[in-house]
Amino acid sequence: MNHRTRKGALYAIAAIAMLASANALAHSYAGLYGWAVHHRLTGWQARSWPAEIDVFLAVGELALYVAYLDGWPARQRIWPWTTALTGLAVSIAGNIGHIQATPGTPVSLADRLTAATSPLAAFAGLSVGLLVVKMTRPRPARHPAAPLMLTPSPSPQVSDVQPMTDGRGDSRPDSYLLRDANRIMQNASARGQRLSQRTLARELRGHGHHFPNDHLRQIAETIGLTHGKAA
Repeated sequence: MNHRTRKGALYAIAAIAMLASANALAHSYAGLYGWAVHHRLTGWQARSWPAEIDVFLAVGELALYVAYLDGWPARQRIWPWTTALTGLAVSIAGNIGHIQATPGTPVSLADRLTAATSPLAAFAGLSVGLLVVKMTRPRPARHPAAPLMLTPSPSPQVSDVQPMTDGRGDSRPDSYLLRDANRIMQNASARGQRLSQRTLARELRGHGHHFPNDHLRQIAETIGLTHGKAA
């Protein structure tokens, strides 16, 4: 598949997923509105109550998109996932609950499954969207691991990093690894977190970098990350 065709297919997937999610949320709103009316809410309260439920699902989904685009660590994605799943569970319960039996017409399992479809469809759109984001996210080029001889720099700027050599005088700069390491440290600092060397190694390897464990301390010192420094 050429680049243009692939790009068009991805845009089509994103557009269809968004439209499907919007349609599913509209159906979910109608079901939750029926629940609100049945439980004695009227006027603006009945109209606004469904938004109190589905907003958690929508906000959780949007937060997850940002988390995957910005490469949040796994533990930072827990709250968006919790918010989205909680919104999904409450929305399903409300949509199922609004189905009420009438004289001579009991509520069947098919009725309840039909009512639960709308919030599930919205969540399915999230799953497809996250998969597309994950598969299309730019990844750094992979380079074979080479012996590192790094010159520590007091400034966490990649431009100050000296080229690495293999011990025989051959310059082998690994600017991709150091650039990503510096970016990971700056992102952690912006969030007010402390970045450990173990977390740095996990993030770098998650971006496709390969290096021996005994080089980790040199990488950390080169970007200005020390044991006693907040990142």
